[in-house]
Amino acid sequence: FFQSSPFCLASCSRDGSARLWDLRASEPCTRVFELKTDEAFSCSVGRGDAALACGAANKVHLFDVGQGKRLTVYKDTHTDTVNHVRFHPVDTSKLLSGSMDNLIALLDTNEAKEDQALLGIIPNEECVQSFNLVGPDRNTLCSVSTTDQVRIWGLGEADFGTRRAEFLGIRENPLLAREDSLGYVVSTFYDEPSSQVFLLAGSGEDSTGSRLLALFRVALPEAEPVATFELPVPGEGPLGLTGHSGLVRSAICLPGGAVLTAGEDGHICAWREEGSSDAAAAAAAEGGAAGGGDEDAAAEAPQAINAKSYEESHLSFQASDDYCSTVGGASAGSDEGGSSSVTTESDAPALQTLQTTWTAFTSPLTHTSA
Repeated sequence: FFQSSPFCLASCSRDGSARLWDLRASEPCTRVFELKTDEAFSCSVGRGDAALACGAANKVHLFDVGQGKRLTVYKDTHTDTVNHVRFHPVDTSKLLSGSMDNLIALLDTNEAKEDQALLGIIPNEECVQSFNLVGPDRNTLCSVSTTDQVRIWGLGEADFGTRRAEFLGIRENPLLAREDSLGYVVSTFYDEPSSQVFLLAGSGEDSTGSRLLALFRVALPEAEPVATFELPVPGEGPLGLTGHSGLVRSAICLPGGAVLTAGEDGHICAWREEGSSDAAAAAAAEGGAAGGGDEDAAAEAPQAINAKSYEESHLSFQASDDYCSTVGGASAGSDEGGSSSVTTESDAPALQTLQTTWTAFTSPLTHTSA
């Protein structure tokens, strides 16, 4: 999306083209950029919405949005397919690209020559599937490999390329793993109101063919499960809500507390947080009273993903020294009037059950290929 307008966006495709769209126009496609190469996997708008970057094959193409002209092509930065490109949301002339060659590159698009534009390389150790920038100044990078391993890297002048943590057991987490299939990572998010990082992951397929979406709060030394995504109880929500029937491949957080997910089933689903932390707490209390501290129930509690830490700092971007966690797992921002409360880490209850759920609140948008 363009930073200046939520109605304007860019897309790229396997047909080797990139397109600009204005959702308000009767003919929404306003410009087409021909890459004249293999399929493109990622694009990003930056430089004050004046430039479009596209990753195609092992190259990164840079276009002038207004004139529709190709400004340059970065041919030598990567040696394998570029899966992900993003302009830095704060320093918008800086461009990051991630590739199957295991590298994440930082480029200064103000420089005309490629060797002068290349500012630094982060060796990710595995093929880069995607990444996201988090933190108040977006000076921390969360990378996701093609094997669903998550690594945290510094992007500041003093810590560029410093590995701060890695989460290597996400697919095998008991909340996500099924008998014959493992889980997978969808995306990472940065929640500005709480200054916390979240990770959205999907489960393997169970015997009935269904899958689960789960949200983890990312902090050193672990990624803690805080929410699941579920359909509303029949009779309590809009009709026709089906959720996803296939793998979820992409997700974004929207202002106001909504998450959009897109899946291989051709559906785009919208989710929002339910104020169910009180209900979950009541259910946990009832279970405790009935079972008297059932060991089996404790054994089935969701397990956190331990991180291998590379420094003492905490991956929570708080202004104060106290680490605050939102009981109820407020991710992209809770709905107004929600019942989530904030406690300090020392007062937070042990996570015996997931304390909140996100439910679909609109019928899914269905995409059909022409």
